[in-house]
Amino acid sequence: MESRIKQLREKRGLIQEILASELGITQQMLSKYERDITFIKVDILKRIAVYFNVTTDYLLGLSEVKRDLQGQLKVNETLDEYYDLVEIYKNLDKYDQEMIWSIIQIIKKFDEKRKREQKRVD
Repeated sequence: MESRIKQLREKRGLIQEILASELGITQQMLSKYERDITFIKVDILKRIAVYFNVTTDYLLGLSEVKRDLQGQLKVNETLDEYYDLVEIYKNLDKYDQEMIWSIIQIIKKFDEKRKREQKRVD
């Protein structure tokens, strides 16, 4: 399980603090889950599976199949909706892909900050 959570997180370009915040846990707890130091709670396991759209069996290393039929349908719908964007990104060289990914991460952080501040105002 350690490597699967870490692999998924790193593939999305997330640092532990961001993923932990998204899951409602501490960075230290996520680190322990990634290193298999402590048992993962079932509700956290489910949150991680939903977040990455993978099965809990995949996270636990019980299966090599990442998604069940519903999960794969969700991926297909999303891919269909953003197909043109994916094709443009795919045809960029590695440097430009990394630059675009960095820009997206910065925008996401500002969006999260703006949403937190808006919640405080409401």
